[in-house]
Amino acid sequence: MALEVGNRVGDYEVLALLGAGGMGRVYKVRNIISNREEAMKILLPDFASETDLAARFMAEIRTLAGLEHPNIAQLRTAFQFQNQFVMVMEYVEGTTLEKMASQPALSLDKILDYSTQVLAALSYAHGRGVTHRDIKPANIMITAHGVVKLMDFGIAKSANDMQLTRPGTTMGSVYYMSPEQVRGGTVDARSDIYSFGVTLYEMLTGRKPFQAETSYSVLNAQLNEAPTPPAQVNPALPAELNNIVLRAMVKAPEGRFQTAEEFRNALKALRDPHSAQPAAAVASPAAPEPAASPGFAPVPAVSAASSATPAQGKSHRGLWIGLGAAAAVIAVILAFALLPRVFSTHAGQKQAAAATDSQTPAPAADTSSATQPAQSAADASQPNPLATATPSTASAPQASQAGGAAAPPARTPVRKPAAASGAASSAASQPSSPTAPAGPSPQEVRDSHDRYANLDARADAARQGVQQIRSQQQAQGLDIRGDILAAMNRMNSDLREADSALGRNDLQSAKDYMDRADREISTLEQFLGR
Repeated sequence: MALEVGNRVGDYEVLALLGAGGMGRVYKVRNIISNREEAMKILLPDFASETDLAARFMAEIRTLAGLEHPNIAQLRTAFQFQNQFVMVMEYVEGTTLEKMASQPALSLDKILDYSTQVLAALSYAHGRGVTHRDIKPANIMITAHGVVKLMDFGIAKSANDMQLTRPGTTMGSVYYMSPEQVRGGTVDARSDIYSFGVTLYEMLTGRKPFQAETSYSVLNAQLNEAPTPPAQVNPALPAELNNIVLRAMVKAPEGRFQTAEEFRNALKALRDPHSAQPAAAVASPAAPEPAASPGFAPVPAVSAASSATPAQGKSHRGLWIGLGAAAAVIAVILAFALLPRVFSTHAGQKQAAAATDSQTPAPAADTSSATQPAQSAADASQPNPLATATPSTASAPQASQAGGAAAPPARTPVRKPAAASGAASSAASQPSSPTAPAGPSPQEVRDSHDRYANLDARADAARQGVQQIRSQQQAQGLDIRGDILAAMNRMNSDLREADSALGRNDLQSAKDYMDRADREISTLEQFLGR
């Protein structure tokens, strides 16, 4: 059913045709009662003759009506008109990724930002049993505030509806179909992951991975041909990102990312240094290590021939490191073998000097009496080597080893310092024992979780307040300020990241995300007058 500007469909007046495809037409309409502008999609074909398809769409529309996510264009209502299903959707002003392809190349930062938003929407929908089935740049809208809105959720094609020759079907979707869609097999969330992998490939390289003259050739390539690695098309891409895209586009579903959240975390690891570990798990063994700088500077691609040399160099470095470690171990063993003798000799010399002093009459002191205070002062100014020895180091047998004919009275004043040195030895050796690195205390963990619960409660109240004002303004044909919607979107994202960081006990990352969420919540509370 084709409509003209000015036609009426129920309480909606047609303002313009926004687009047309194999599954229907999309119009910009105005509700004549609320005066609000919305998007209306009239689905094909005539469901009076295809009751099974009509029932399937009706069940899916009911599921979609429960999806509320900042990155998903919301379904307002649905009804039947002249034996056709009509869906009324949130009208989103912005530019699709398909149209952005004709503009100057997007920065890597923006590509990763848009991609993580798309995958956040997919993760939310997949968790509720909804598969999009038609991910492509034309269905991804970017608002003026940089917020992604995923369009046409779950309506493109049913899992069992693979009639690619249906009149009006365009080549657009064929480029992004997963192999299981082409075969007519079971389609699940991993099919969306493949399709978005193709979309990400196109954003990063400026071209589709499979291009041909006919639909059959493209579909055959989706089934049987490996894509050219994106880093070969765009050598400035980081090796980790190259591997992420190729993993998303693995032919067999079990070889891809198994969830949209896993895919999203791999991309986030390229931007967030706190989550660098997931990226390492994605990178191939021969790939270069990730750049330490978070500035997204393009990293030149490394060919297979040139990557062999660093690998060989690493093996030599490992050999030298091993030899150095062995030498260090030998040196430590020798030190432990020799140090007791050195310490005992030094102790024996001090004991012999003490014995000589005890046998020499005090009035007969000559030059030795002048050197003795100097020696005592020198000994006092130096650390006592016995402080690092065990009490047995200053025992009587070792004293006789140095003093030879030392008399018992000469050993008597040495025993007390030896006992003291033994106490000092045990006290000095106490801190040197290895200790495990201290993690966050239970109190710190509780405090972090308490702060998150408080922020989540404030965020929920802010959401309800914003939504109430938005509903009032939409009833008057208006909408809420874009910066407020953007702040709410950032708040939701930061809280999700904080919750994830708390789950892995990374309190520093959780604090950073909670600080950011706190600022966004304060912005919304100020807007609400709280």
